[in-house]
Amino acid sequence: MTDIEDVGLTAALRNFGELVRCKRQACRWYFRELAEKTGIDIAKLSDVEQGVEALTDIERETLCEFFGIDIDAFPKMLRNERRKAASENAETPDGLRSAPVVDLTRYRESWQKITTLPRD
Repeated sequence: MTDIEDVGLTAALRNFGELVRCKRQACRWYFRELAEKTGIDIAKLSDVEQGVEALTDIERETLCEFFGIDIDAFPKMLRNERRKAASENAETPDGLRSAPVVDLTRYRESWQKITTLPRD
């Protein structure tokens, strides 16, 4: 998985979790009640709201159907976040990446010109 996919997946999971939390709180349900109604484990529901990938596709669809969320909501969020991450990454010039990288070939070439090889 590339960095863009990681960033997109993390953002989509966070957005989906916020959506589920808003729906659950609007209904004034606790995790226990929601788990009983959907058949999804309480720990998984908590992880979803925190933006952790914990659900299978079937469980995610069950949760969407239960709350009246479009079943394609998560794939759409994922696609949009990956697209957004890719466009932000494309706008950053290679010289301005976040990790400091030293171009050793430039230094090696000048070093080789001024350094002599050891003699036997």
